[in-house]
Amino acid sequence: MAVTGAPEVQREGRFNWFSGVFTPSILTVLGVIMYLRLGTTTGAVGLGVMLAIVVVTHLITGATGLSISSIATNRTVGPGGAYFMISRSLGPSVGSAVGIPLFLAQALSITFYIVGFAESVHLLAPSLNVFWVGTVTNILITGLSYWNASLAIKAQYFVMAAIGISLVSFFAGTTDAFPIADIEWAVPAISRDTIATFAIFFPAATGIMAGVSLSGDLKNPRKDIPKGTLWVILTGLLVYLAVPIWLALNFSNEELRTTENIMGAVAAIPALIFVGIWGATLSSALGSVLAAPRTLQALAMDGHVPRFLGKTAGPDKEPRVGTFITFTLAQGALLLGSLDTIAPILTMFFLATYGVVNLSSGLETWAANPSFRPTFKVPAWISLVAGIACFYVMSIINPGFMGIAAVVMAALYYLAQRRKVDSGFGDARQGLWAALIRTGVRRIRRGTTDGVSWRPNLMILGGEVQNRHYLLDVGSALVQERGLVTYLHFLEGDVEERAPERQELMAKYSEVFSRTHPNTFFRADIVSDVYEGAVSAAQFYGLGDFEANTIMFGWPRASGTVDQYMTMLRRLHVLEQTLLLVREPPEGFTNNYQNIHVWWTGTSGNGSLMLLLADLVSRHEEWRRAKI
Repeated sequence: MAVTGAPEVQREGRFNWFSGVFTPSILTVLGVIMYLRLGTTTGAVGLGVMLAIVVVTHLITGATGLSISSIATNRTVGPGGAYFMISRSLGPSVGSAVGIPLFLAQALSITFYIVGFAESVHLLAPSLNVFWVGTVTNILITGLSYWNASLAIKAQYFVMAAIGISLVSFFAGTTDAFPIADIEWAVPAISRDTIATFAIFFPAATGIMAGVSLSGDLKNPRKDIPKGTLWVILTGLLVYLAVPIWLALNFSNEELRTTENIMGAVAAIPALIFVGIWGATLSSALGSVLAAPRTLQALAMDGHVPRFLGKTAGPDKEPRVGTFITFTLAQGALLLGSLDTIAPILTMFFLATYGVVNLSSGLETWAANPSFRPTFKVPAWISLVAGIACFYVMSIINPGFMGIAAVVMAALYYLAQRRKVDSGFGDARQGLWAALIRTGVRRIRRGTTDGVSWRPNLMILGGEVQNRHYLLDVGSALVQERGLVTYLHFLEGDVEERAPERQELMAKYSEVFSRTHPNTFFRADIVSDVYEGAVSAAQFYGLGDFEANTIMFGWPRASGTVDQYMTMLRRLHVLEQTLLLVREPPEGFTNNYQNIHVWWTGTSGNGSLMLLLADLVSRHEEWRRAKI
């Protein structure tokens, strides 16, 4: 069943690069990890290792930001942010495989930030239960985003001011500072703790997706997304380098590991740290509440999830149903309860998304499709290396989680393929395959093929398909899935008269062969003479030096055409083609394949070729028990 994508929801842009990209993103980046975990992680691995983790993390997010900027400046980015970019680059099936986990990650990140807020409240009031504080918070922020997304964005300006003031208080305060020489740069060896620390820290950098996810609400996504995203990455890098250094100048590793609210312990006005924590966690949660429903809405518009999940309401077309679904998922995830439990799961989901975004940009650039003309150009190798790095980091953090993520994404891809979602939009896949073919053909130069690597690239001159099924069966058995077979049917006559018939045959048998003989392509050509057409086809069919090297015929049935048939064979022999003549037995081919007879003519003739062909046929599943 084919599912056709619905028209995209068009909103009038309400936000610019600062309000719609930088603000929600930076408030997510400078969030719960910075206030509640950066001291602990620095103490666990030492300052040197912590700074290395910060740098590696921002190299990955920096490259991803470049890839996002490249894709965003190539075309208008609609609702759905990262999902929209991936689906329009690598196709709807890949978009579904990544978009659904991305939505779940965004919903889960709400819980992550809410738990961070609840933990900070618990520090001040131990009698308050973290779960119930989180539940009330979830209801309030969801209600705000449900009724007025613009008000939610405006509220973040006050939050950003609160975070700025808390950082000023942090850097203005001090304890009895250590001498520089006494800073504990690292633990004796980089161990599993380093990997665990990376998994906990990495969600701090995933905030760059918060602004991208509001792509459908931006005034000018092609300019706003690159500008806002790159400024967020640079700002986040500077802050996350400065905070661990200042902590290490004031505390030992042991103190960093064991002191609660370590930033408050060094701040000039400790209360302002709590203001920053609450502002950062609540704004980050609010940003995810705004982002997740829009990703779900985009998935619904493209037909990957039920349509009603993308239902909108109000003049701004708010995704109200998606917001409710997001609230429900976030509330259920509150049962996990711990930042350290949720963080690695988020890391896996976001690393997978980052990896595919980078691959999308890198492959689009490498394929050099004429339609891919970004004004923000990024070398293909940067995006491709960053994409590979994302998946490598997943493998060292938790191979089990990576395996689960891979299985889930593969299953979603398979389901999308089975449903045959008709996206209604173009993507880069055809260009990628064309680029691979172009690269392969360039590698094949005349004179480089030898007997060791020779394999038949078969052209069958078979005439009416319904009369020559045995040629298809023998040809497929000979080539199997390791080569190409082209079945060529000649229509004798005038081009103008027979062109409609040619188109009809091409459409009919291309679809039939894709089901019955997947490695066989069908072509119909109009010629003035069938035998002359065969000689011409042998010379011109192919691409560059990748051409047919073996031609298969049926045995002539009409005695009046023998002279023309033999003339054709002599000419093809002069063209150094391998010729295979197949005569169907009177009883037809049966499934009782017991023997393959080779009439040996010695190595000086065609004996070696016949043995090779017999061996190739014997590898087919229906001929495996046959004796040569």
